[in-house]
Parts: sequence; C-alpha cells; structure tokens
Amino acid sequence: MRRLLSAVLLVAAIALPWLAATGAMAADPIFPRGSAVGLVPPPGMVESQTFSGFEDRAHNASLLIVDMPPEAFEQIDAGFATPALAAKGITLDRREPFPLEGAKAVLMEGTQTAGLVKLRKWVLLAGNAALTALITLQVPESESAAYPEAAVKAAFATLVIRPLTDQVGALPFVVTDLAGFRPVRALAGTTLFLTEGPKDVIEGTEQPLFVVTVGGGAPRDDERRQFSIRALAGLPGIKDLRLERAEPQRISGQAGFEVMATGVDARDGTPIKVAQWIRFGPNAYIRMVGVCRLDAFPDLYGRMRALRDGVEPR
Repeated sequence: MRRLLSAVLLVAAIALPWLAATGAMAADPIFPRGSAVGLVPPPGMVESQTFSGFEDRAHNASLLIVDMPPEAFEQIDAGFATPALAAKGITLDRREPFPLEGAKAVLMEGTQTAGLVKLRKWVLLAGNAALTALITLQVPESESAAYPEAAVKAAFATLVIRPLTDQVGALPFVVTDLAGFRPVRALAGTTLFLTEGPKDVIEGTEQPLFVVTVGGGAPRDDERRQFSIRALAGLPGIKDLRLERAEPQRISGQAGFEVMATGVDARDGTPIKVAQWIRFGPNAYIRMVGVCRLDAFPDLYGRMRALRDGVEPR
C-alpha cells in the first residue's frame, strides 16, 4: 500500500550524500514476494528467496518486511516498551518519530544478543488506515560498518505502500465475478478480503465478509474432510460453532470440499452463518470463506457461490 516520500531535513541531511554517491535516489522501490510494502534496499542487499525482504549473505545481514492489519500498529508499538524488549535480550539505544508522508512511523535502533552473536538492529514501524508495516534490518555488530545509520535511514525513507488496486493485481489469483462484493484489503500477497456495504470493515457482522486465500501443499484425498473442518474451526471471532454439513464438491472443475456451519459472533452474540470452500490443486489450494448474519445468508448464498466460482489462479 502507499507512497511514502523522503525524510524531513534531519534525515535528508544525513542521507543525501550517500544517495548521491550510490544513485539510489533514481532507483525504484522493490516489492518482495508480492508484499504490499516496498523500498529501495541498502547497497549490497538483494531480494531474498526464502522470506519477504532482502539479504546480504556476505555480511549476514537481512531486512525483513511484514505487513499486517492497521489495528496491529498500537499493539506492536506497545510491545516495544523497554522492559518487554529487555526480556528478549534487546537493548534499545534510540526511539524517535520517523517522518513518512501519509503515515505515522516510529524508528527504533538497538542491539540484541543471540547466543554468542551481538546484532545491530533497526526497526521501522509504520502504519495508516490501510495497514501496518514492520521493517527490521539486522546485521552482526562485527559487520555493522557495512550498514551505517545514514544508509539504513535512506533506505527506510524510500518506503512505499502499494495502493489496494495494485495489491489485488499482485495476488496469485484473480476474481472474475465480484457478485456485488468489493475488495477492501489484501494481506501478505496471498489473501483478499471483500465485503458489501458502505464501510471498509472486515470484522463483525454488520456487513458480510468474503475471504480468499491461497496455501501451499495439498492434503491427500482421504485427509480433505478433516483438513477442511480443522480450517473452519480455526476461524477467529466465532464461538459455539456447529457443523451443518461437510462434503466433497467439484469447484470450477477441480476437487474441492464444502463446509457449512452456524455460530455466534464472539463480540456481540449475533447468530452467524459460515460457508467455506476449499479448491485443491496438485501442490496448493485456494480457500474461500463467506461469513454473514444468519438471517442474511439466504439472500447472499447465491452471490457467494458466484464469487467463489469467479476465483481463478493467475
């Protein structure tokens, strides 16, 4: 999500000489592994093939990018209190606001002891109404000369968050029939939240919710029922879940499984209906879940099925 501009004068005064020397000002942000968050990595770092971020194996350095829902900002910020960090072996040397246009951001710098290794760490927590981004750069203190503060801040200052339309376009699937729903959030390059109604909500029962996500791996034929039921049971925010039916079903010509259940919204006790469809491929699956008020389900069921049938791998 988003476009975040250059740092204010303090950061610029530190970063500009380094930027001019490396040509990083002209570089385009890189969005690793379908992430909604991108930046221009510090010199020496390349996109990792094993995690969402960048790495420099020559100096054992890494830059990890995690994007989360917007409400996560306050929880994570509170977790960075000094006592909580000390319990994890982290010593916080500095904590300061970091200027990013259109977002609130905090930059933290410190060290962490991991066994016999002492790590230099920089953590940027940024968030707006769309999402929360957590950027962590760490390098062994013995190699920290390769990542001076100016270079780290300059890289963080290039942080960009993709707009929702670009995030949806980067997902590994496409929705060809929205059936009256609209996308309101993409997450981690694998998941799309859709709703119907005036609010961009993804929780509660005020508006229906439909979630599409992809997962790696595929259970055996005889494991699909249990796999599907376990997935449904793990849905957050629902209590008193009661299974109505669970049966195999062809979805868009592929093997699938449908599970229907009723439950209660854990927050306000509203009766709800849950419909889950999982479409299995040879090495992955697409999971689709619709949640709405129980009394609204008869009117929404046909449209949820149409939305389900409109989901196709890219």
